[in-house]
Amino acid sequence: DRSGQILGVAIAFLIPTALSTCLRVYTRTKILRSQAGWDDAAMVIAFGFILTYLVSQLCGVAHGNGKKRYLLDDDTAQMGLMYWFFCEIFYTLSTAALKISIGLFLLRIAVNRIHIWIIRWIMILNVLFAVPYCLLVTFQCRPISFWWDLNPSHHGKCISPDVIMILTYVVSVLNSVADWTFGLLPFFIVRKLQMKKQTKVLVVSILGFAALGSTATIIRTPFVHTLKDFKGEFLYNTADVAIWTTVELGITATAANIATLRPLLSSLRAHFGVASTTATGSK
Repeated sequence: DRSGQILGVAIAFLIPTALSTCLRVYTRTKILRSQAGWDDAAMVIAFGFILTYLVSQLCGVAHGNGKKRYLLDDDTAQMGLMYWFFCEIFYTLSTAALKISIGLFLLRIAVNRIHIWIIRWIMILNVLFAVPYCLLVTFQCRPISFWWDLNPSHHGKCISPDVIMILTYVVSVLNSVADWTFGLLPFFIVRKLQMKKQTKVLVVSILGFAALGSTATIIRTPFVHTLKDFKGEFLYNTADVAIWTTVELGITATAANIATLRPLLSSLRAHFGVASTTATGSK
């Protein structure tokens, strides 16, 4: 039974993802006032997708995700498969929205034309691959519900699981390339900007950390083959895919949000610095 592992990882990454998104919105709307941009809007949308993904995963755990098939009755297993199906869709939407948000954030500070075009092309290719892949996953069976339907008397047709599996490998590779490009590009972007060295190191380090989300994608890749058999022991066999997918989304979103929080940290330092100075002077 690996449902506990899936549950623990989901909760562990839900908290920092939600907190960092809220702090990002607060920083851009309250501290910087008019500084909120399309990158923030894209992150809020991404968080909505991630939240839906995590809720679907938690509901899936309640209905057998991570458990052996013999421990589940047909109705419970069917519900577990349905929630897993939703997870797959909202994972794709989440990664697409995250790439757009990070790309728009980098466009705010990029000045070199080559850097700008690299960012734009990654965003464009991301959408061009993510949208068809999401549609293919959604409509891979006719009717759609046949994907999770375990009633042997019901009939339907599905695209070959091999096709979905191969495309999943392709999307995983593209996601990794995009993540590492976005992770390494800030070093070249901020190198010639008029920033304090400390600030440059901070921005590069945080966005570089976001690229670690793609490490989770790489770790997950050897387990993608478990997506092929979506009836049998699917809910148990795909536990590693579920866990590392959550890690990928959580790390990427949290790191991308933290990269925008420097004004909040400066405000807190100023506030507590003034408070400390006032308290010392009154003694």
